[in-house]
Amino acid sequence: MNKESTITRNQLFFLIIKFEIGVDILSLPYQMHLSSKGGGLISVLIGGFLTQLIILLCWLLLRRFPSSSIYQILTQLTGSWIGKILTATYIAFYLLMGTSVLVNAYDVINRWMLQFTPRWAILALFLFSSIYLVRENLRTITRVLVLISFLILPMILLISYGIKQSNPLYLLPLTEAGWSRIIVGSKETLMAMFGFEFILVVFPMIEGKSVGKLKTILAANVTVVLLYCFTVFTCQTAFSPQQLDLMPEPIIYLLRSIPLGTMDRVDFIFLPIWLISIFGAISAYYYAASYGISYLLKQKSHKKAVPFVVLASCIIAYLPQRREDFEFIGSLANSSAYFFLIVLPFLLLILSYVFKKKEEAET
Repeated sequence: MNKESTITRNQLFFLIIKFEIGVDILSLPYQMHLSSKGGGLISVLIGGFLTQLIILLCWLLLRRFPSSSIYQILTQLTGSWIGKILTATYIAFYLLMGTSVLVNAYDVINRWMLQFTPRWAILALFLFSSIYLVRENLRTITRVLVLISFLILPMILLISYGIKQSNPLYLLPLTEAGWSRIIVGSKETLMAMFGFEFILVVFPMIEGKSVGKLKTILAANVTVVLLYCFTVFTCQTAFSPQQLDLMPEPIIYLLRSIPLGTMDRVDFIFLPIWLISIFGAISAYYYAASYGISYLLKQKSHKKAVPFVVLASCIIAYLPQRREDFEFIGSLANSSAYFFLIVLPFLLLILSYVFKKKEEAET
């Protein structure tokens, strides 16, 4: 594998952070409030722990085939025909996940910034910029996305202004909702942290040994859990429970209430930064889907598949007309993630042990 097709572990660390902090960061404090009340922080920690277990499960499969992506592993374990069918379903999964992020991003932009801008114009911006970036080799894409990942710092700094008006007493009692609802609420955190599934495709392209790769991914995931804890804590202590009941995206309301010099709308600083960050996550899903198509059609490069993937995603994102349709796409994507990130990798891992299949270069 040439250098243009590999990335370092340091780059991987920033990529995972970038991919896991997505659209849901805006609404996670609200979701935690609805499900867990003051125990939202506990739900976030439980969800982060569950995410670590899912990453470990995927790694146990990938380490047995250190030079193969999930697409190649499917063929090796299930045969040519079944492998092709499952490869097509994984391609559809990545396309669906990318479309879900795109739809939710458009929904936020349309409601908070560009209320009178036609949907096709906003989607066209994503269309052309995604095609331009995703057609490049993995190392070039990674360099751009790592650069974008540093935009998370000003996002967190802006959110941290809410600490000035925080009242920790709003969290009490921590277990008001009951442990059952707190545990169920961790599902929202789990869905908010989807993004690590990119490793199923690029794992063999990461430099270093399998154990080192795992440590990097887990460290990045812990970092995201801490950032989510900080965000949930800030919003749940800056607003009373009665106020949070009325705020589906409390971070934006928080920023609108902050005086920052001559700026009357701090959210107009935050949202463009957030939007650029979201673009990186969408591009990752498009790359994973394009790479799968190139493998399925036995092409040397993913470049030819990129325009078709991005165009299909934008067309699907253009079809929904109601808020309920947007939510349906997001729900469908999150539900399918459980199968493609937990059930199927677990079954493949079992098959690899039953049929004693693995690569000799296991590390």
